[in-house]
Amino acid sequence: MKKILLLGSLTNKKDPAKTGGVTVLFELLLSELRERNIEFDVIDTLKDNYLSSMSAYLSVLLQLMKNLHKYDHISLQATANSFIAIGPIMILLAKFFKKTTSVRKFAGDFHEVYANANSLKKYLIKYVLVNSDVNFFETKYLVEYFQPFNKNTYWFPNVRRSVLKPSLPRKYNKRFVFIGTVNAEKGIDEICEAIKRLDSSYIVDIYGPLYDKKYTKNYFDKIGLTYKGALNAKDVFCVLNNYDVLLLPSYREGYPGIIIEALSLGIPTIATRLKGIMEMVQNDENGILIDIKDYNQLVNAIKSIDNKKYSRYSIAAKESFRLFNSQKQTDLFLERINYKD
Repeated sequence: MKKILLLGSLTNKKDPAKTGGVTVLFELLLSELRERNIEFDVIDTLKDNYLSSMSAYLSVLLQLMKNLHKYDHISLQATANSFIAIGPIMILLAKFFKKTTSVRKFAGDFHEVYANANSLKKYLIKYVLVNSDVNFFETKYLVEYFQPFNKNTYWFPNVRRSVLKPSLPRKYNKRFVFIGTVNAEKGIDEICEAIKRLDSSYIVDIYGPLYDKKYTKNYFDKIGLTYKGALNAKDVFCVLNNYDVLLLPSYREGYPGIIIEALSLGIPTIATRLKGIMEMVQNDENGILIDIKDYNQLVNAIKSIDNKKYSRYSIAAKESFRLFNSQKQTDLFLERINYKD
């Protein structure tokens, strides 16, 4: 039986509330591997779980050098920093011990990181991508961008498990929701302008931590929006399931996990035409796409939904989720790294 060594960020031991999306995705993969009875070990790359950044770096490298020879496949599940700092050494050691490797890069801006990097960083990035046996990126546009470096470059999107099983098609009750960090870049101003132009039959609620002093509960109350506070991650599915449509008119996004959670429930999304989002939401199929900073388009999109259209969107949204189902993507990951019992 093959044995895998994975390098990635684990839960923040000092403050679990600070655990980020990269950790959530990595630990979800670990859960999937455990359920398949796959033999693996983990080297934690989260610097907050060590005494300092330097001690984290040295400890990770020491663990890697000490243990790499015991495994058949080595997989780095990386942010940009760990990709550049750990990736080249991992590849060198794997070549020496004749081990296969894979690199999974989280987030959707790595093409910009590469384009803006100095010559040394560009060399290190290219070295890792060219010499890794398999590379995975979170968005399709990154796969297209980096595939010339290595033909074995694949899509491994942001994923979720199907937690609830909604009854489809869902019923449309004009209930809209925003869930995320509450700041201007998320399109909160556009949502505020939109609610002023909707009649009282529409409900629009806001959930999330307030990251901008401009936005307060009183501010939203005066406009006609209801601010419901921040959500614990475990409560997102149940809360989201009480609404009909997700609103996400952001100015900048990668692959928002909240859209995937909405798709899993058969909930369509109204969102902006951003590269990552356009790979998730297809206009007039499983949601509606609008231009950035255009509240008129947001209003028109909200008003355009009726019972017939909503039913179609809802069924299509649920069907779209299969692409972001963690079980399906874990199976593809194992297939592409050539894992065999």
